[in-house]
Amino acid sequence: MRIAAIIVRFLLGVVFIYSGFVKAVDPWGFQFKLEDYFIAFGWDWMIPAAMVMGIMLSAAEFLIGIAFLLGIKPKLSTWSALLFMILFTPITLYLAITNAVPDCGCFGDALILTNWETFYKNLIIIILVIFIFIYRKKFGHYMKCKLEWIPVAFFTVAILFISFYGLRHLPLMEFLPYEPGLSMKPSEEQQDQYFVTYLDNRTGEETEYPADDFPWEDSTWMANNEFVSQRVVEGEAPEYLIAVFDENFDNVSSDVMLHPEFQFFVVMYDLDKVSEKAFEEVRDFAAQCESEGVLMTALTATPYDDIETVRHEEQLPIPFYTADDIVLKMFIRANPGFVLMKDGTILGKWAWRDLPELSEINLEELEAEFLKSSE
Repeated sequence: MRIAAIIVRFLLGVVFIYSGFVKAVDPWGFQFKLEDYFIAFGWDWMIPAAMVMGIMLSAAEFLIGIAFLLGIKPKLSTWSALLFMILFTPITLYLAITNAVPDCGCFGDALILTNWETFYKNLIIIILVIFIFIYRKKFGHYMKCKLEWIPVAFFTVAILFISFYGLRHLPLMEFLPYEPGLSMKPSEEQQDQYFVTYLDNRTGEETEYPADDFPWEDSTWMANNEFVSQRVVEGEAPEYLIAVFDENFDNVSSDVMLHPEFQFFVVMYDLDKVSEKAFEEVRDFAAQCESEGVLMTALTATPYDDIETVRHEEQLPIPFYTADDIVLKMFIRANPGFVLMKDGTILGKWAWRDLPELSEINLEELEAEFLKSSE
C-alpha cells in the first residue's frame, strides 16, 4: 500500500506542477480569469488583488507539486494539498451548476476543460489526496528536515521569477493561438462565393453560374444571354480574425488586419492603464515607422470619446481602431504590446519594454520565416 501511495503522490505532483506552472508563466492570463470569478461572484472589490492572488496561488500549487514529486515536506505538502482541494472543489461544483464563467482556468490557456470536466477532475484528485493524506506519516524523508527548505526556497524563487518575467515582458511560453506564423486570412472554404444569373433570350430560361465559371468568352453564348443578377454567399469569418471597428462603428476587420504590407499594431486594451513611459515608447516608435514608411496602427477597447482625449494629450499621430478587450488581451499579453503583421500573418510580438529600434528588426527575415511558411 505504501508503494501505491508513493505512485499516487508522484502522479499528483506532476498534475500540481503542470497546473501551477501554466498559470505562473502567464500571470496576466490568470489575473483575467480571477477577475472573471470576482465579477461572477459579485466580489468586484477584490479585483485590485487579482494579480497578487494569482501569482501566490499558482506558486503555491507549483510548490505542492514539487514537494510531492521530490518527497520533501510530506506532512506540510499533504495538508496543503488537502486544504487546496477542500477550498476549490466546491467552487468548481458551483461553476459546473451555474456556468458563471466559461471555464475554471485551472490549467490556464494550456488545456481548456468544461466546468463539469473540471469538477470531475477535482473529485478524482481530492480522493487521491485523501488517500496519500492517510499515509502521510509513513512517508520517509530523503534528507534532513532543515535541508528540505533549500529546494523549497530554490523552486519558490524560480516560479516567482517566471511569473514576474511574464508580468513585465511576454510569457516565456505561449499557449494562445496568436503567435508568430498564425494567419488570419480566410481559407478557400471561408471566402465569399459569387454567383451570376443569365437569361437565355432564345428559351427564356434563367441559369445561375459561379462568377468565375461561366462561358463569358463564348461570343455566341454572350450574344444570346442577358445578365440578370448577382448573388453573394458570405463565407464564414476566419476563426482568429480580430473584429475591428472604426469611429463610425463599421466593421473594418479585413481592411485593417489583412493589410498586404508590413504593419505594426500597438495594442493598448486600456488606455487608462498605459504609463507615461510606455506612451513615450509608442510616440518614439511611431516616429521611426513614419520615417521608414511603415504603417503603425493602434488597437484598443477604450471608447472613441476617450481615445480622442488621449490622442490629443499624448500626441499620438497614428490611426486608432477598437476591438473587444478580451480578444486584445489574447492577441498580446502586454498593455501596450507591439505586434508585427503582413498580409494577415503575425510575424513578431514584443512587450513595450522589449521593443527594439525599427532598424534592428529584420522585416524581410521575419517575412521569410513566418509568412512563407503559413502559405
